[in-house]
Amino acid sequence: MIAKPAFFLLAIAVATPTAAQDIAPVAVDLMEGVAFVGEGGVELEEAADGTPVAAFWRPLSYRQNDQLLAGRMECRAAARREPYRAALYQLEQVHAAQVAQGRLEGLTELETRSQPGEIVSRYDVLGRRTSPRRYQVLTYIAVRTAAELVSIRQTCSFLRDGNIYRQDFFPFVDRHTSFVLALPPPDSADPYTAPTLDSITDIAS
Repeated sequence: MIAKPAFFLLAIAVATPTAAQDIAPVAVDLMEGVAFVGEGGVELEEAADGTPVAAFWRPLSYRQNDQLLAGRMECRAAARREPYRAALYQLEQVHAAQVAQGRLEGLTELETRSQPGEIVSRYDVLGRRTSPRRYQVLTYIAVRTAAELVSIRQTCSFLRDGNIYRQDFFPFVDRHTSFVLALPPPDSADPYTAPTLDSITDIAS
């Protein structure tokens, strides 16, 4: 929902039923205008560079061979503000760059989903890791605000004693975590014509 001209409020979440007991949501501020909300244990930590990081966990029940198995969901989320660049709004390319740079070494990509938009775009990647075997959902969110871009990153891991089989983990993320935004609307309604650092050229002195 956009409330112009001052700011817009948006909750990024999709409610989907899964086998888990409801827990009261807890919210922490990642930066001005961006809050992480989790239905479970939420703590606000600090990265080495001082960036606030939301640390989240909750118990889960995984369904495997028609049996419910006890497990755990763990997530970490952070946000940062930077000058708008069209390349940073193309989240599939942002993820591909992470892979090419070796930052996701050991993650076997299994499935992706894309939710593009003119103001908010989201890209999710489901992958598998070994030693121990676990599944992860990587979430990339880009929000255009004024002449800047807010980038949100979240990694959720799904664990259980022993192995778990692949299943649709996206609904767990959608149900138990979300982000609430209160940010100024972008200067341009079209992300492809908005002013961007990509179009700036050096001016000889």
